[in-house]
Order: sequence, then structure tokens, then C-alpha cells
Amino acid sequence: MTATLQNWREPQHTAWGFQNVDQLIPTQPIKRSLTPFDLPTSEPHSFEGFTVRNLDFKSFLNYTSTDGFVLLHKGKIIHEYYANTNNVDSKHIIFSMTKSMTALVAGILNHQGTLDLTADVKKYIPEVSKLYDGVTVQQCLDMETGVKYEDGQHEYRAATAWEPLGSSDKYKTLHEFLQHVDAEMDEGKGFNYCSVNTDLLGWVIERATKRKLSQLISELLWEPMGASSDAFITVDSEGSPRAAGGMSATVRDLARVGQLLVDGGRDVVPKSWIEEMLNGGNIAKFAKGLWFGAFGAFEKPAYHNCWVTDPDTRRLVALGIHGQQLVVDLDHEIVMAKTSSQLTPVEFDKSVLGFEAMGEFRRLLAG
Repeated sequence: MTATLQNWREPQHTAWGFQNVDQLIPTQPIKRSLTPFDLPTSEPHSFEGFTVRNLDFKSFLNYTSTDGFVLLHKGKIIHEYYANTNNVDSKHIIFSMTKSMTALVAGILNHQGTLDLTADVKKYIPEVSKLYDGVTVQQCLDMETGVKYEDGQHEYRAATAWEPLGSSDKYKTLHEFLQHVDAEMDEGKGFNYCSVNTDLLGWVIERATKRKLSQLISELLWEPMGASSDAFITVDSEGSPRAAGGMSATVRDLARVGQLLVDGGRDVVPKSWIEEMLNGGNIAKFAKGLWFGAFGAFEKPAYHNCWVTDPDTRRLVALGIHGQQLVVDLDHEIVMAKTSSQLTPVEFDKSVLGFEAMGEFRRLLAG
């Protein structure tokens, strides 16, 4: 059966679909740097003695349906792996890791004085749904808006061009959907993971800057960081970006994002923003959410500025469904970038393996 817009996320099509999104959905380019940041290759590490849940290193990669894998230590590639026809040039969809890239752009814009994180989102998008009355940009970044909307609903996916529109669908575009979305509300505004918040953040960023999000990611992050390959982001029929999950990139460039954070931002991302990401999360709110159980390898996990954070171990994590992970250990200068084609969207047991693997890498590399 051929992969189509209707079935590209079904199990028999994930391996092909996740590295060919641009053949199914409209996209906008994110331009690479003309002077890529060098990632030298070190002597390969054997990983003898590596074990997570009785899996050796090769079994860990296979069990988690790994498509692409780059491990950095002190800025050098010490292991690289590809499967399922992926290679060093493959642009793999990173799903909700896109949120983390969008948030880095938000931090840069805030540092420049262009985006006010304390402002109500309606300052920028007055026409958005009434659900967002009194909600700030920062609350969108932290998933503390109170909005509780299941990401997988057809009306949402169809509006973003991720599924075919039907004749009876009310909302033809993302912005139309965001103006009318209705959902249950958590009046206490605890941590409720909801992709609608980040798609709204993308609209806020475009309205505040009068620029396309794809251009901003390129000019503020991808180019100055030294990305070696173009990336792209999916858009709807009006060209509005899927800021919550539509970006595709090479696994090496994802590793470069991690190395950028290890390097303190290199005057691309403000160092103060990295420290705020790491230390500014609400640990108590995160502990009451559904995600907490997946982070047993962390000391005090939280969710802040679209990253999962742990100030005690100084780790930052960007996550996407179907097994996408970028795990950054700032103190030990270790970066794990991993793309996958796991058959089901959320498999917490396999996510846990990725975090535990990072602990093994630290043990084997840093002593």
C-alpha cells in the first residue's frame, strides 16, 4: 500500500513517511548555514558494558526503532547510526521537538525586545478563541494555559494539512481552527500538555515580527548555529506553520542544536535563556501531570519553555512522538540526537530507555 496523506502515520508507513513528509504536506524551507559548524568524528566508542533494561547498545537502538542517531561528547561525534533507508542527509520529521525549536526562537526574540512573554496572547492575536482570555505567552510556552485538547482529533489535523479535509469539516485552516477551538479547561492552570498552545505561539511570533516562522528559525537559529543542511516545516493551505510539530531536519543538525546549548548558546541563544530553561520550571506542577512517570532517570523534572528540564542533573530534553529525542547533558558535554519510527505515537517505556541510556553514556564517557 502506498503512503498517502490519510495513512502516513499508520504503522506500515512510518519508516517511509517520517523521512518524506515534504512529499505529502506543503512545507516552507529553513535555510542552512553557508559556514556549517564543524562536528569532527572521534575514535568510535565501543560501548562495551552498556546496558539498559538488559539491552546492550545495538539492541537498544533496534528496540526503539531508531532511524538516525548521533552521539556527541565534547563536541565530537563518537557514534553515528542510520537504519530504515535513512542516511546522513535524511530530513526526518521531529514532531514535538519542533516546539523546542520554536521556543528557542521565542527566547531570542524576547532577548531582542521583540516578543513580550508576560503579555496576554490576545495582545498579539485578539481574534483567538475565548479559551485564551487572560492567558500569557509564557503560559503557552509552559503548557499552563488551562486548555485541555487532545492533539489527535481530525478537525485539528485537517486544519493543519496533516489529514485530508472533508466536505463537512468546519475549519479549513489552522488560524480558523485557533479562532474557534473549544475544549475543557483546567481552571487551576496546571501542567496540561496541549499542542494547540504551541501552534498559537507560532502565530503570536509571526504576528509580533511580521515574519514567517520558517524565516525566523533560519535567520535566528539554523544559519547562525551552523546547520549543514536545510530543514523545513509543514504549513497549511494559507502557509501557516505547524509550530507544534511540523519540522523535519537531519539528525546531525539536531545534534548541533544540543551542542549549541552545551556551548552556552555561542551568542545565538542567550545564555541567560538556557539557564532560565533549566531552572525556571515548576517542578510541583509537572509532578502532578501524566508525563512524570516517564522521567524516573531525572532528579526533579519540570517542563519549561517547551523543554523538559532537570536542574539537579543539568539535563535538557526535547521530545517528539514516535521516539524523537534530543537529550543534552550540559555538565558532561554529552548530546544524544535520535530520530525513530516507532509504530505507536506514545511509548513511555521506550522513552524511559532513552533517558536511562543517557545515564549510561555519562557513566561510560565521563566516569
